[in-house]
Amino acid sequence: MRVSAATVSTFRRVMMITITLCIISPVAAQEKISFSDRVLECTRNILDGTRSFIEETLDGKDSIYVSPNLYNLTIMPQYSYGYDYYRFSSREHNQSIALSPGSSNKIGLYLGWRWIFLGYSFDLSDSDRPQTDLNFSFYTSALGIDLFYRKRSEGYQIRMLKGFYEEGTDGTNRLTTYDHNFDGLTVKQFGTNLYYIFNNKKFSYPAAYSQSTNQRISAGSFILGLSYNEQSFLFDYSKFDAPIREQLSEGLKFKNVEYKDFSINFGYSYNWVFAKDFLANLSLTPAIGYKNTSLRLANSKEFLSSINMDLITRAAIVYNNSRYYAGASLVAHTYSYSKNALSIVNGFGVINVYFGVNFWRRK
Repeated sequence: MRVSAATVSTFRRVMMITITLCIISPVAAQEKISFSDRVLECTRNILDGTRSFIEETLDGKDSIYVSPNLYNLTIMPQYSYGYDYYRFSSREHNQSIALSPGSSNKIGLYLGWRWIFLGYSFDLSDSDRPQTDLNFSFYTSALGIDLFYRKRSEGYQIRMLKGFYEEGTDGTNRLTTYDHNFDGLTVKQFGTNLYYIFNNKKFSYPAAYSQSTNQRISAGSFILGLSYNEQSFLFDYSKFDAPIREQLSEGLKFKNVEYKDFSINFGYSYNWVFAKDFLANLSLTPAIGYKNTSLRLANSKEFLSSINMDLITRAAIVYNNSRYYAGASLVAHTYSYSKNALSIVNGFGVINVYFGVNFWRRK
């Protein structure tokens, strides 16, 4: 691996800061500097060294293709529309049940500092179902990190049925739709995605998804990522109405599924600059992963391992003149589990519409 001169320089700078911190205490003692002043100075040195490392090593750019953000802070109101979908299938009797909650509508306010976005959102949906969504993102030119936690319980509806029949029809009339509430499912999910941008000097992922840079000339890049995902399903099949519950195959009579997924994803992302200050992006990153699964059935418990395919899709359209910006983005995840008699497909997506303003111009 070839190490650039900038990386070596930054490493030396960090080492010098570390040495300075090691000797700061005796010097401070001689000059009678207070403990709080020493803590503040130490913190300032660490933050300055970290910022220099990120800017020089992870956030370098070709200024012809990508222009940096000229401001330190941004404030951004955002509207979000979210949708979830779960399909549980059993090979026995070829049965499938699709469940989804009602769509969520949220308004949030976010504050960003250079590479980091934090905020809070309010759910506008006319629903009292318990739900939690937490998201954190960190983007530089070369590296990106996404963290998310999601929890859904109650408020689900049956959207599709396969392999079920109406009562008293001797298996001749199929139940195809059964649009009613089902409160027997609770889903928890935690995940993190870490990815590396190969063409990070000319292609800017943050230009499309955090508005911290401006793409000036169209460019694309391959993306290599690592993902970790934990998901659990608490399933109470006894809450189905009698016509479904009485026909339910043994493969769908599970109580709990928990799986941990380690995956490698490799894909491509492209920024199309179709007009001055306008940008459109599309990213597709298929993933192949190893799943370690705990499956609790009605009368037993199994531990299973499998190799599965997943997909992460992103799309965005952005207007950004450096001072003001507006746009929309889509983030969609598809996760699948399949083993023996049971298979689960979970898809969820979020559409964001936002506008914002940058302030506190960099020196």
